[in-house]
Amino acid sequence: MGFWFFMFAMLLLLPILMIAFGVIFQKHPPKTINSIYGYRTKMSQLNLETWNYAHQYFGKQWKQLGRVLLFLTIPAMLPLYGQDANVVGIFGAAFETLQCVALILPIIWTEKELHKQFDLDGHKKQKLE
Repeated sequence: MGFWFFMFAMLLLLPILMIAFGVIFQKHPPKTINSIYGYRTKMSQLNLETWNYAHQYFGKQWKQLGRVLLFLTIPAMLPLYGQDANVVGIFGAAFETLQCVALILPIIWTEKELHKQFDLDGHKKQKLE
């Protein structure tokens, strides 16, 4: 049972971190473009406008996806309470892999959104009416 508690805690860790950093990026993005902290891609670092937009968008995506993962993890783990450590471990590894994929997807979505909103020089695209 101790392994189940450990695996449950580890599976909750990623969604909780996604929610927390999603809120931070969305509400309080890094004030300056830097190479240490934040959503750092070539497109997001073009200028302060792309930097702030990327953090707003990425933060929202991470926060929402983190909530979904959190609410999927809890009911998925409850039936495994008291099961053999091998069963819990295999399920935990599979579910953690799913969470890692969910961790990466918002990067793809954010880059697509940045390219939709900004040109390659970081200037906001004009909407055609």
